[in-house]
Amino acid sequence: MIQVLSVLGNLAGTWLNGRVEKAKAETDVKVARAKAEAKVYETEATSTMLQEQKLTDHMGDSLKDEFWTLVFGGILIACFIPYTQPYVKEGFIFLDQHTPAWFSNMLYIVIGSSFGYRFGKQGLQLINRKK
Repeated sequence: MIQVLSVLGNLAGTWLNGRVEKAKAETDVKVARAKAEAKVYETEATSTMLQEQKLTDHMGDSLKDEFWTLVFGGILIACFIPYTQPYVKEGFIFLDQHTPAWFSNMLYIVIGSSFGYRFGKQGLQLINRKK
């Protein structure tokens, strides 16, 4: 009888060890998967940061933002000079009535990107919502 109990105990122990090893292996797989996903996100974030830094560095050599600042500053100043006000008014009326949508959208993108805004799907959705 003791031998039967011993054999049953060994079988139960072996079965239990197998279950523990299986659970440990499944946990190891989950941990490895989580580490791999974290590494992917880290690499992605680093890549994005480096790309943004490179774009910012290139913008330092560009005069586009200064150009657009002067253009809009000039228009704003002209709004307050009495003898230029009719020209500004007529210009805005003309642009409002005769500018094609594609040109307006391109102008938004060009001006926005010169100031560092990123236009992708979200930017285009924002522009399309304004219509």
